[in-house]
Amino acid sequence: MLFRRETKNYYDLHLHILPGMDDGARDLKMSAGMLQEEIRQGCKGLVATPHYYPTESIASFLERRQRAYEKLEGYVVENIPEWEGRIGLGAEAAWHNGLVYDPDLEKLCMGHSRYLLLEMPFERWSASVLRDVRTIISYGIRPIIAHLERFPEFAGEDAIEELLELDVLIQMNTGALLHRNTHRRALTMVKNGITQVLGTDSHNLEDRRPNMKDGLDALQKAHLGRAADEILDNNANIYHAAV
Repeated sequence: MLFRRETKNYYDLHLHILPGMDDGARDLKMSAGMLQEEIRQGCKGLVATPHYYPTESIASFLERRQRAYEKLEGYVVENIPEWEGRIGLGAEAAWHNGLVYDPDLEKLCMGHSRYLLLEMPFERWSASVLRDVRTIISYGIRPIIAHLERFPEFAGEDAIEELLELDVLIQMNTGALLHRNTHRRALTMVKNGITQVLGTDSHNLEDRRPNMKDGLDALQKAHLGRAADEILDNNANIYHAAV
């Protein structure tokens, strides 16, 4: 039997749904369509995580994020009032030299929580990258490493193993469970307990649409339903800490 999404809530902790904010939803119409698709699949709440890059200050990013959020929340209030207050705010913060020294770093965490969605660099990880992850942890912030399944060819096996020894959570994109080239690796990561958080990392309604239900069905087909339930419990706990 496949997952019955109408009886199992889920929360999406990684998606680019805020209108005109980054390379995700280009306008409010697309944001609304993505939101409706999430709801159709069984989503009960989400944390919007637009990209943060060091091309702007965190203060500037937060101002833009708030304006984009108010547009989407205004749509919710008018059209889906039962969803009012169910959209949390975070960021997908790209690692860069100096990130850990920014006094506003903690403002990129998810809502009221101390969880930070951290995107590692798409290059060989130097010793300073992992040192910075340790520094973030020392601040009392718990990094959620975004889509780790993308990084083995960049980071190197030793660096990945070192990262997994730290007090981090590992997030996987549900799309990794659906694509031929990544399906096996993704299932292995879930089976071995490496993946603790799922997110759609959805950007639009075309090639990167919300796909949580399909990803969960893929786990059920692989007899990993219990592992999926544990991951969804983690998602729920993080969401409720944030919102």
